[in-house]
Amino acid sequence: MISFGEIAKGSDALVKIHSVSTNKRVEFPAFVTNFSDAYSVGWTTESVYGRMDPIKNYTGTTRTIAIAFDVVASSLEEARRNMSNYSKLIQMLYPVYSAPLSGRLGKGRTLAAPPLLRVQFMNLIRNNSQNSIEKGLLGCINGVTFDPNREVGFFIDGQDLLPKHFSISFNFEPQHEHELGFEGQNFITRQFPYGRSQSLAETTTTTQNPDVLSARASTITGED
Repeated sequence: MISFGEIAKGSDALVKIHSVSTNKRVEFPAFVTNFSDAYSVGWTTESVYGRMDPIKNYTGTTRTIAIAFDVVASSLEEARRNMSNYSKLIQMLYPVYSAPLSGRLGKGRTLAAPPLLRVQFMNLIRNNSQNSIEKGLLGCINGVTFDPNREVGFFIDGQDLLPKHFSISFNFEPQHEHELGFEGQNFITRQFPYGRSQSLAETTTTTQNPDVLSARASTITGED
């Protein structure tokens, strides 16, 4: 019997997460139930005497990705593996500390590295920098929600309850490693954000032929 994980892996439908500071990796078969990709353009407002509209100064464009997906298990072995992967993900949300000053259980640890992660999901979450060997998009996860499906039930493994089906959701804020913007008429990182190197406007040949223009207008308006 083919497992759900094998089906997802065969089509590369996996949510892959990589800890930058520890180099640990985890992946989940991606039965995605929700995905959104929001962009926020920042402006400062400066009101000037005698001017009706305030002056707008651009500060930056930020991005927030929200994703939710189901993780399912058809056997106790799969349920164990799923919970192990989830535990690893939660551990990756914590920072790296230095060794204690006095012994293994001593005090005096200092923060060595924050929990920066790379996340990849097919072409929707990916690193478009051509100079990076990592395909995952660099950034930080603000929090993770774990929601076991109580109607489906649990496997009982000794004293442990292992859900047959649970959902994971989180918000991810990318920290881009390459320049985003235009140089003249061309976007610098042409494959941003979803791996398409050219836009429709760039691949459409300009023409003044009235028949062609009429056909294009009909396509846009849905007229026959």
